[in-house]
Amino acid sequence: MLEEAEADELIGFSPVELLTDAELATLDEPALIDILRRSGDRAPRNLIDACAARGDAMVQALASVLSAPAFWSDDIDDGNWWLRQHAAMILGLIDTENAGRELVALMRRLDREDDDNTQDWLAGNWPALYTNKPVSLAPELRRLAEDRAHDWYIRINAAETYLALAQRGGESVFETALDWAAAMAADEQEEWTLRLNLGGELLDSPRPRHRLLLEMLASRQTGLGKHFEARDIEDSYARGVDAPEWERFTNPWAFHDPDVIRARQERWAEEEARRPENEQQGEVLPFQDWAAPYVRETPKIGRNDPCPCGSGKKYKKCCLH
Repeated sequence: MLEEAEADELIGFSPVELLTDAELATLDEPALIDILRRSGDRAPRNLIDACAARGDAMVQALASVLSAPAFWSDDIDDGNWWLRQHAAMILGLIDTENAGRELVALMRRLDREDDDNTQDWLAGNWPALYTNKPVSLAPELRRLAEDRAHDWYIRINAAETYLALAQRGGESVFETALDWAAAMAADEQEEWTLRLNLGGELLDSPRPRHRLLLEMLASRQTGLGKHFEARDIEDSYARGVDAPEWERFTNPWAFHDPDVIRARQERWAEEEARRPENEQQGEVLPFQDWAAPYVRETPKIGRNDPCPCGSGKKYKKCCLH
């Protein structure tokens, strides 16, 4: 149940509906999904939890929505667009194989429909959404990662999630999965960007047998924005410890926390206020009453640009979220 203070924090973000756990428990799955639509990106955590509590009944209801062609129209409203994100969060909380299979189907659909924005919001969080899923889903993720009909971006997310599931299967299973990733990274027929990102996964779990491959991938990169360089390989092998990225992204559901919702609304208002047409008209929007005006000191970073943290990885694979 939302605490009173949390409810007060969210009330300013209309049109979110603040219902108690008891009230949500009286609603059927279609009614809960309808509230999700109306909540946009302000859906509180107790609403997500209430949906997940329905288990496979909610999986079936979401599958019906996600499979409708109209749901993927280019001109859908914001509420339906955010429902794609909410669906991933809800499916991630449900610990059944059906929920996992629907997550894989959602990954495929996001790529087929060219929904890069939702993919960006979920990038790095896919392994966490599968943490409670049976390892029997690993082959489906592996097939997606190997499917060249899909873009490299969703494929690397599937590969990373497959590796995370394999890690749960024990040392032998994980080592076999790392060798699978190395074989894809070494495949000259694979897309270069995918190979480099797979190299990044191997760099996070350094094994002596993969070092020559990583050095080859590093040596063939040219220009600025390299995924990794010789010094990154040296550092990784000097540390000699596994540090996969999925260990950094463990709570995607923080998206629904009151303070995160408020920060996001402030960000939207700030960005809207700095649109040229609003600056010229002198519009004053909510959440703009701080003392010092915001001034971007560096150019906006695209998701395919090098991450400014210096990791050598793409922004979308590092600090985007």
